[in-house]
Amino acid sequence: MKLRFPLCHNLNGVTGKDGAGDGRATRWAGQRAKRRSEIVAAALDAIKEHGPGVSTEQIAAGAGIARTRLYRHFDDADDLYDAVAQGAAQAIIDRMVTTFASPRGTAHDLITKSVRTYVQWLIDNRSLYRYVVLRTVDAVSGRDPLIVDVRAAISAPMRALLAAYLGLFNRDPAIADPIAFGITGLVESATNRWLAHPGSLDFDGLVDNLSGWVWGVLDAALRELGIQMDPESLLPEVAGESPA
Repeated sequence: MKLRFPLCHNLNGVTGKDGAGDGRATRWAGQRAKRRSEIVAAALDAIKEHGPGVSTEQIAAGAGIARTRLYRHFDDADDLYDAVAQGAAQAIIDRMVTTFASPRGTAHDLITKSVRTYVQWLIDNRSLYRYVVLRTVDAVSGRDPLIVDVRAAISAPMRALLAAYLGLFNRDPAIADPIAFGITGLVESATNRWLAHPGSLDFDGLVDNLSGWVWGVLDAALRELGIQMDPESLLPEVAGESPA
């Protein structure tokens, strides 16, 4: 699943009446998009090195260009920072999508694997995650917070899988979305709290506890629908819808 990038920009002076400019416009748009992607990749490395408060100067240095040249490819600082935040968010999403791509084993296996993957990513990429959160705080009024989009996108493959399983039992899949979104928020918030105040709980203990809590949420929801599932039984194969 891909997040939306703000790539619609005016290309004044590039087209002509005879249409000869269309090729130039297409090439310029392609080059601009490619260069934007390269700068975003450099920015993600800069965030890992300098933290979520990375400056445009540090991003430019990482990309090997002068700061002023950044804005040949971005409208302004907000456009740059939003694109970088989108790139950081996409990195989280790509990792989670692969976890749910081919579910195998028991419900316990799948839950533990997905929780471990998400927790490990949050640990390894604390600066990137905090950058996304900071961009949410600085978001333009009236625009959906990026962190909400990220949580929705991360939960999408889980939602699709849960909806497919509910379909096997001829149950309405409507609850799949809020359950998946809520579970994503639970793991995220608990992990960030643990990172700040780990206490005596180690990584494996955190994953085990979170996996148990996730199953508790799912089990309660399924029982409300009259479905009883053994978390240690092999899951049936389902086609599942494509996350959107």
